[in-house]
Parts: sequence; structure tokens; C-alpha cells
Amino acid sequence: MEQIDKILANLNVANIDEFMKKNNSTIKATTKVHKVISDTSWISMIEDSIPYLDNIIRNPRRFIVQEENIVPIEKTKVVTEESIRHLAQNTNLIQDVDEDGTVIPLKLLNVYREETVDLYENRFIKSLVDNLYGFVNDKLRESNQKSYVDVVNDVSYNVNDEDINVSLKIASKNKEEIITASKDGHTIEERIEYIKDVLAAFRGSQFIKSLAASQPVRSPIRKTNVILKEPNFIKALELWEYLESNAIKPITEETNEEIDRSKELKDSYDLAFYIQNEALKLNKETNTTGSLSKKVDFTLYLEDIIKKSLVSEKELKKQINYEIKKVYAKIKKEEEGVKKEFLSIIKDFEKKKNKAILLLK
Repeated sequence: MEQIDKILANLNVANIDEFMKKNNSTIKATTKVHKVISDTSWISMIEDSIPYLDNIIRNPRRFIVQEENIVPIEKTKVVTEESIRHLAQNTNLIQDVDEDGTVIPLKLLNVYREETVDLYENRFIKSLVDNLYGFVNDKLRESNQKSYVDVVNDVSYNVNDEDINVSLKIASKNKEEIITASKDGHTIEERIEYIKDVLAAFRGSQFIKSLAASQPVRSPIRKTNVILKEPNFIKALELWEYLESNAIKPITEETNEEIDRSKELKDSYDLAFYIQNEALKLNKETNTTGSLSKKVDFTLYLEDIIKKSLVSEKELKKQINYEIKKVYAKIKKEEEGVKKEFLSIIKDFEKKKNKAILLLK
């Protein structure tokens, strides 16, 4: 850092101006924007409908199915009021009457009653849950439902003259989610996971399983009194109609624009290049001084060390080689520091440029 501080301290404004006027550099900057907007309104619609569907599935509507059959008396299991009434109205089914008045029937009416949930309204809910399951899976196959903007900035900087040839390409990427679709502190992933869990519970309920063999309901939905007037079914009908009309796909936009700030960019890159050029000059002067121009002095110095040293020739060579390696390592480190500083200047400029681009959008 000592060398870098020296370079920056010795910068001359006049020299910089002259350098930048003579510098034969070109620059081109482009910004590519990839934007994806996903419609997540379906998540809220399903979340709002879940309590209503849950009410229906927990408390399904039931219907008593009654089946009547006339069977031989020996096959009759239960004699009901309907059986006696029917026998009185159909005396031809009487086999005999005993002296005490006991009636012996030939056949009797058997009435079978069975409770069922296989109603149109219930089949409508079962079909709605099936459609909802398919809808959510289609949406998740379509995309992860996130909206984001992906910005790629490309800068191409070139210097080409008799003494210097430089070609520099820099690409910076910035991806940012622009719509989180969060609600009550829950992320979009958590909300979708909740919907999937609820649908799995609905499909595994006894109510839905009992309708597995029932006939599916299709549009147009029959507007029965229950569907039109019962609040839970009203919400279910709204959800059905929403699923049928929602075919919105993620909107993808792509733009590729050339940044109209070439002069500002060119000046910044020229300045960074000037600083790097000055650093290389300083390194060259450091490496040259004290070598060939002072070869005699070095020989006399080495001779004096050998005369006064008590170490062997082998040990002396080892020490000299070690010191030479240290010097070159120091020079290399200083060069890397200059390079790092140069890249740091460019990186800092890129950050400022990216922030400016996002503010302009």
C-alpha cells in the first residue's frame, strides 16, 4: 500500500488532463434487462376460499335414500308401519286370516333407508377440489411464481495506439426480486406450501373419498338453491368461476439498451487506466535503479562483504539468493497491490453505475 499511496499522492491534474486528451480510447456500455412478472392473485383467492370449503367438507349435506321392495314373508326382516299400511291397501297379498283374526300375509312391503352424500352440490365440491389440485400443480410447473428483474451491464473499454494496446471487458449482474407476494409475515413459498397441505387434507377426507365413484360435475354449474343462497357454496362457486377464467401466464420482458453516458464512463475508465500506467512506470524505475547503472558499486560492495565475512562461499550464496527472492517477492506484491487498486476503482464505479441505472427505471 505504500507504493499505491505514493502513486496517488503524486498525481498531477495537468498531466491527467493531457493524458486523457491524447488517449485514443473507446468505450461501449450496454444494459440487458430480463423482467418476469408472475400473477400471484390465485394464491390469495384460494387462501380466502379455504375456510368455506372446510365448512362444507366437515359438515356435508346428506340425503336419505329410500328403497321399497315387496318380498315373500319369510324374507321379511323388519315390519314397519309402511308395511302394514301397504298390506291393508293390497289385500291380494294376504294368504289367510286365522279364527282369532290374525292376518297371515303372503308378501310384505320392505322399506330400506340409507343415508348418502351423493348429491349434486356435494359432487360439485368434490369436482372443485380435484380441479383446484390440478390448477395449483399447473401453476407450479409453469414457474416458481416469483417476480424479479435480472440486470446485466456490459462494458467494453479499448485503447489502441503505437505504445499501448489494452482491451478490457467487464460484466456485472444484479438479480432482484421485485414482488415478494408475502402476507402476514409468510413468504410466497410458505403460502403455497400451506395451500398444498390443505388440498392434500381435503382429498384425503372421508367426504371426498366417499364420492370417489360419483359422476364429476362440469360447467355450466347448475344453479340450485343451495349453491345460490348458502354462503359456503356461494364462495365455492366464485372459486370455480375464477379457476376457469384464470389462464394468466408469467409476463416476460427483455430489453437491450446502450447506456447513453459514454463520456462519463470513458472519463472514469481513462482515469483508472492512467493510475495503472503511472504505477507501471514507478515499478519500472524501481526495478532499473541500482542495477545496471550501478554495477561497479554492487561489485565493490559484494567484494567487501566477502572479505569481512566468515561464512563459506556456499552459505554466502544461499543468503544472497534468499535476499534476492525476498526483493522480487516484494516487487510482485506491490504490483499486485496496484492491480488490486485499479480493479477496486473500476468495481466502485460499476456499483455507482448500477445504482444509477436502477434509479432511472
